[in-house]
Amino acid sequence: MKKLFLVALLIVMAMSPVRDAQTSQAPPGMVLIPSGSFIMGNADGQDMEKPVHDVELDAFYMDSHEVTLEEFGEFVDGTNYVTDAEKGDGSIIWTGETWEKTKGINWRFDAAGNLHTVEEKNQPVTHLSWNDANAYAQWVGKRLPTEAEWEYAARGGEKGYRFAWGNEPLGEDVVANVSDENFVEVVTTWPYTEGYDDGFIFGAPVGSFPPNSFGLFDMSGNAWEWCADYFDAEYYSRSPKENPLNETPNGRRVMRGNSWDGRPGLMRASRRTSDLQANSYADTGFRCAKDIE
Repeated sequence: MKKLFLVALLIVMAMSPVRDAQTSQAPPGMVLIPSGSFIMGNADGQDMEKPVHDVELDAFYMDSHEVTLEEFGEFVDGTNYVTDAEKGDGSIIWTGETWEKTKGINWRFDAAGNLHTVEEKNQPVTHLSWNDANAYAQWVGKRLPTEAEWEYAARGGEKGYRFAWGNEPLGEDVVANVSDENFVEVVTTWPYTEGYDDGFIFGAPVGSFPPNSFGLFDMSGNAWEWCADYFDAEYYSRSPKENPLNETPNGRRVMRGNSWDGRPGLMRASRRTSDLQANSYADTGFRCAKDIE
């Protein structure tokens, strides 16, 4: 009898669907990024994008869109959190003549120093430091994505696209919020993609443009996004192959994805930049990632 029971149990187990990391249902507002490998970096890019190297990643979840003003507002309301910009000397805005750090500017303001309206609640929250982004991520039970996770997700995983939207540079199709005909009417000295009109000067509501092949919105343009890693221009030369994360402290954190001021030729998914983790800007926000348990 015991033997028959074990046989029946094995049959049931074999017939039951296997729920693993590759088939797990993502939490609301997130997308499952399956495990895989990809070529990280760009041999034709800046020195900090080299050397090109193989990376293998475990599966993880990623927010489908950048964290919005409404979502960050809920965090502030629930915790009374005070951002670095509010505790310090404000954040950087466009004054009409130059980019200038201005006292009193924080996440509630847009890139020109105007208070956001209720109608703008679905725009990406900006004027946030890495510290602010990390605090929010912990509050919602998530984390910031690693630099490798971010690039893998932006490229479409093993497809390895050069840009979040594919392999071709910007053309007639409107696929991202970048430096365009609208932007240079305000910031007149900035390089821009001629003939390209995304319909926005600064930030756009998340999801305004087509998602990439993973279903992620605004992986190019709209807002720079903080990543978990400390920044090191030479990290790729010693980066481990599996699940790399630079945890060597140096005060600077990685930012990825470019923003609404994204210049021609600089929108590739491999592009890296950084800033001090307490600094904030008008075009810097974030999205979260989450481990699969």
